[in-house]
Amino acid sequence: MINYLRRKGMLVKEAKEFGVISTKNTKMGSTTFAIDAFACKVGSKLAKIEGTPCSTCYARKIQKLRPSVDQGWKANLAKWDQADPKDWIKAMAFQINRYCFDGYHRWFDSGDLQSLEMLDAIVEVAKATPTIQHWLPTQERGIVKQYSKAIPDNLIIRVSASMVNGDKPSFDHASQVFYKVDPKGFECGASKRGNACGPCKACWDKSIDFISYPKH
Repeated sequence: MINYLRRKGMLVKEAKEFGVISTKNTKMGSTTFAIDAFACKVGSKLAKIEGTPCSTCYARKIQKLRPSVDQGWKANLAKWDQADPKDWIKAMAFQINRYCFDGYHRWFDSGDLQSLEMLDAIVEVAKATPTIQHWLPTQERGIVKQYSKAIPDNLIIRVSASMVNGDKPSFDHASQVFYKVDPKGFECGASKRGNACGPCKACWDKSIDFISYPKH
């Protein structure tokens, strides 16, 4: 695989050997990247606690219902684990540049950060795709706190509140899930548009510090 990336040019099928950037998320409308939701570090702990967003994780439900999705998301994680990060960065950047038609990419529509090394790799992908806006939602506040390098302007990291109806975490950009109460941040309107982002790009907007998602 390394030879593919060190030569001039690359084929799509070669880049996908390092993990698949998806264009099939109907809510986002553009590109996303997903891994095994059962491999979440903090999320797996929160999944056992009633009243957390992770206790009713939609991605885990999808993995149980759709074996092909489960296989693909687990494969993406395995390919990350097996790859040289430098080659993974090149493969992800290649696919995002090729397929992200609207200029907005989401990390982890399933799963979450696995390590500082993975966060650093995503930062490098963002640098390698300067015309694309990247959004990374995460429960891994410990990893985000430990990361000491500069975050590029085209990457926004939103730390998620641990509890439904929770307050804004102490980070520049964050989000919550709310249920039967008023939202504490900018309210996501996807549920009013057939569960689609449509023209709204608030999640990628650094001028919006806190976003509230209605519980599914």
